[in-house]
Amino acid sequence: MAPILLLTLWLALLPLGARAQAQQPIFRDVSAEAGITAAHRGIWDDSEARQGYLAIGQAWGDYDRDGWLDLFVTGNLEPNVLYRNNGDGSFSISEHSEQLSLPAVPSGGATWADYDNDGWLDLYIVNFGANRLFRNDGGRGFVDVTLRAGVGDTGKGTSAAWGDYDGDGWLDLYVTNWSCFPECDPVDFTAQQDRLYRNFGDGSFTDVSASLDYRMTLGAGFAPAFFDYDGDGDSDLYIVNDKLQNAIGNVLWRNDGAGCGHWCWTNVSAESGADLRINGMGLHASDYDNDGDFDLYITDMVYQMHLLMNDGAGGFRNRARSAGSAINMGPDNGVGWGATFFDFDNDGWQDLYVAATNYHQTFPELVVSFMNPRADSLFRNDRHRGFHDVSAGSGIDVDLATLGVAYADYDRDGDLDLVTGNWNSGYRLYQNQGSGKNWLSLELSGGEPAAALEAGAARVNRDAVGATARLSTADGMTQLQTVTIGSGLGGNNQLALHFGLGGAAAADVQIVWTNGRECRFTALPANQHLRLVYGVTAGCG
Repeated sequence: MAPILLLTLWLALLPLGARAQAQQPIFRDVSAEAGITAAHRGIWDDSEARQGYLAIGQAWGDYDRDGWLDLFVTGNLEPNVLYRNNGDGSFSISEHSEQLSLPAVPSGGATWADYDNDGWLDLYIVNFGANRLFRNDGGRGFVDVTLRAGVGDTGKGTSAAWGDYDGDGWLDLYVTNWSCFPECDPVDFTAQQDRLYRNFGDGSFTDVSASLDYRMTLGAGFAPAFFDYDGDGDSDLYIVNDKLQNAIGNVLWRNDGAGCGHWCWTNVSAESGADLRINGMGLHASDYDNDGDFDLYITDMVYQMHLLMNDGAGGFRNRARSAGSAINMGPDNGVGWGATFFDFDNDGWQDLYVAATNYHQTFPELVVSFMNPRADSLFRNDRHRGFHDVSAGSGIDVDLATLGVAYADYDRDGDLDLVTGNWNSGYRLYQNQGSGKNWLSLELSGGEPAAALEAGAARVNRDAVGATARLSTADGMTQLQTVTIGSGLGGNNQLALHFGLGGAAAADVQIVWTNGRECRFTALPANQHLRLVYGVTAGCG
């Protein structure tokens, strides 16, 4: 039988979903044509160079407020680069890039956040050495305000996350530091303490790490996240630690409000089941099973990944194996790094991307290497609390040593695209080829601080971090998302909340702001980008 006839017959027998995948990859690498050429160069050598900095950074944010998402990437030992989105599918190096390049400082994670509530996204870069905060000067450039702000911690920074944990309308900051190993001998755990900073609202921060149990801030930290795990309306805090140095395990801090000196944080790691003692690397929180609470995906080295399903009663259950999202089964030797939930096919269910490298160990020399190329993993949510691996033929199945990943609809076509950060290589931009399903994008803003005061309620931070959106469609599906800054490993996704609607032409939406105020919308038409501003949009605040 002719080959073409055989192929036609094979495609005809495939289910529709599989047939579409066979005909077209889900993602296409458009890095070269988009102009994303930044390099990454890092060192990990604990026997020869006596130094190592396992860090990368990729952060999406519209720094010039032109409606198109720009991209900042860190180079580790190469200069950092700020790309401006040209609005036509391409990027150019920003005229302000040199200000942020830090060529003499090894850089890791990066996040965009409007820390001063002036309506312009500022940039925080964590480094091997003093971290740096750059205030956005109204789109005219960036000003280094690190010293005035007091957030220049000098540890081995990996990632940062922002959240208004005290509800005062100003974004606070948590920074994870990895170990001083292999530079220090013996290893000094006190040199790697994580930092929690409270935003005073006057351009300065104060180090309030002392409000946390000191011993539990000394892990080799890779990724933090602010999220409301217990649904009580405030931001809790979860930290992923690497047990290679000071194996304290991952830590879940429950936010219990004011009263304990400055603030009450309770370590509920053990009682919640979140105290994983693993080689933790990456982290993302999302309601992957659409049951109305936030779950966690955590990556690990060599061993299986961890999917902690929130049971709605203050605890978590590991479902990675049963859900089919545990890469690294058997001889695979995968090392998980950054990870992110995102609905790549717009069907209303959060899918999953896991950045990975491969682990090699030779005998009898016992030489270990874990920064070897390996294809990343893409999992499609099957809507029954499980996932299917659709990596093969997806367009991301390329052997690279990938550490970081972040999503954004950079081309504003209604589906989520990806950027990946690759060790000792550079960055890849993957354009989503589209599913044909409907969607809705919600950009939430806290508006002017005065709006909250006039309404007689607490302020809402300008980025609306911590605000939640609950969406429902006529078919009975409900989805819950929250605005976050800091995700995966060393970066941040877009701030706008992206909902896939499947075949639904409209959706009902409920917004709950960080001060508890709500706004509701009925039958919002699909396939549009909406900006909802607290105190400005009708019915909001």
